This record gives sequence, structure tokens and C-alpha cells, in this order.
Amino acid sequence: MAKPIRYPFSYTQKVSWGDMDAFGHVNHVVYAKYFENARADYFTDLKLWESPDRPSEGGPVITHIEVGYRKQVRYPESLAVTMQVDSVSSRSFKISCTMWNDKDECVSTASGEFIWFNFATQKPMQVPESFRNLFASRTNAPVTGRPV
Repeated sequence: MAKPIRYPFSYTQKVSWGDMDAFGHVNHVVYAKYFENARADYFTDLKLWESPDRPSEGGPVITHIEVGYRKQVRYPESLAVTMQVDSVSSRSFKISCTMWNDKDECVSTASGEFIWFNFATQKPMQVPESFRNLFASRTNAPVTGRPV
């Protein structure tokens, strides 16, 4: 197992009582929700939601998520969810994420692949160039592919 990385962006996620399953630890599917909460906050931090360059007809849609579980988590813990964009292409990007408990132990790793999707045509579209550049400048992610 690769050594986990603390990424530059960090979001605090409080564990809710209802996040636990019958075995008394956070249910495995809840980690995807934590990842999504952090990603939404990351986009807020980047001011992506209010950008004048944001196309009204499209946005990011997740196409693949992978979660690795390293330690159990229980209520009432808080997690530091760290993330960064790892790569950006003309129509997609990838985010990596790690989750850390109060003892500075990595409890989970995750990665998600996203396409920029046109909701009207139901087809992938180009990630706005300003967003591609923003992702790349904040994380040193390589930008690949040419605009369409």
C-alpha cells in the first residue's frame, strides 16, 4: 500500500451518529459522501460556482470513484479530508483525496474521475479553459489534450 499524502486543500468532516452501521463504525458508502462534501467545498474555495466562465448548461459529473479503507472511524470523530486535482485534460479531470483522523492516521484514500458534461445534449463537453488553468495552477497538475 502506497504511503498516503496530505494534499494542500483540507476540509473538516464531522462524523454523524447516523453515518455508522450495525457494527458501530462508519459505513463504507459514507466515505463517498465525505469525498463529495470536500469536493464541493474545494470548488467553493476555488470560486468555481460563482465564476462568470461557468457554463450554465454543463458541469462536472463523476465517472469513476475508488475508495481505499485503512482504519475504522466512529462517532464523534472529525476527519481532515485533503484533496487536489491530479490531472486535467480537455474534457476531464481527476481528484485524489485522503482522510485523516485526530491522531494523524490516514483512515481512507480516494480518487475520482470527472467529465465536464452538457446536461442539455447529454454529452461530454470541454472543461472551460479558465477552470483547466485554475486546476493546473493550484495543484501543478499537468494539463493534457487540446481544446475541442
